[in-house]
Amino acid sequence: MTSRSAAVVFAALLLAGPAAAQLPETPPGKWWKRPKVVALLKITPEQQEKLEEIFAKNRRGFVDLKADVEKNQIDVEELVAKKDADPKKVSAALDALEASRGRLRKSMAMMFLEQKAVLTQDQWAQFLERREEWRRERQEERRSRDLGRGDALAPAPERPPSAQPEPNSKPR
Repeated sequence: MTSRSAAVVFAALLLAGPAAAQLPETPPGKWWKRPKVVALLKITPEQQEKLEEIFAKNRRGFVDLKADVEKNQIDVEELVAKKDADPKKVSAALDALEASRGRLRKSMAMMFLEQKAVLTQDQWAQFLERREEWRRERQEERRSRDLGRGDALAPAPERPPSAQPEPNSKPR
């Protein structure tokens, strides 16, 4: 595998990372505890308790599934980084990575389905009406997180004019 094709595979992996199951978008975090969402959907304390129980029941499994995804990501990155990477090994590592991502997405989808059953029809209708707003919130959150870690694919923030060096000045 050439270094150019390795770079393409690696870039594709980075771009594929945020892809998620095609479920309605939820607000970031524990949405059933966010005051704005609670007020909007009129979530009762009893519903909040049930939603939290469902999350707590699934939480440990998510830790393991996320760790599996991260380990498989490392395996792919290490294989691709090798000068003369074996395409068969890279392919197998990519298959393992996608399988682990699929298990995580499925687990999250099943938890979401269980949580959905706690909501009334009216609450679910409100939930669906807000999904575009929540999708934008998540995208902004991801963008901020990517910029914060110096993501190579994220555009570099522009420096304010006062921080630009003068054309003929010496660095301080």
